[in-house]
Amino acid sequence: MGYHAINEGEKITVYRVSACTSDEVIGTLYSGEVFTLIGEHQGYFGNYEIKYLDSNGKYGTAFINSGKYGNLAYSGTRVTESVLGSACYRFKLRKRLKVVTTKGKYETTLNDGDYVYTRGATCGESNSANMYIIGYKKGSAAVTSFTGFVTLEYPGGSMFSKNFCLYKA
Repeated sequence: MGYHAINEGEKITVYRVSACTSDEVIGTLYSGEVFTLIGEHQGYFGNYEIKYLDSNGKYGTAFINSGKYGNLAYSGTRVTESVLGSACYRFKLRKRLKVVTTKGKYETTLNDGDYVYTRGATCGESNSANMYIIGYKKGSAAVTSFTGFVTLEYPGGSMFSKNFCLYKA
């Protein structure tokens, strides 16, 4: 199972096909850009399938073979909320996002300024734009313990510190 990642280094070349050959370059992941790392490609050791915001503003599939990137979760604020048990990472929403159960059933909508909590930023199996969460906080209400997903809005922006739907708070 994959996870939501963030480019922590220089530019990462993005390829159309899993062989990652120079004649199949279709884009670039810039420093601070968020993407979904689906997993290593079976046929090409060291090449990884990803989902990212392509140049047409679509959340599309592509491949990478190098780069310095890390789990998006660790870009959040490390907090301990008693209702959630142990330490986790908190993000503030930059825009409205839907929360769904692990079965994909609608739970609620969070507004910009609300919070989500995660331990690993795991992506959904049936919808890779979903990020696994362990809780959320709406407005001034208490933190709600919840096992499910928040659906991230990749087409709305991809740069974590500038326009992505989540940011450190």
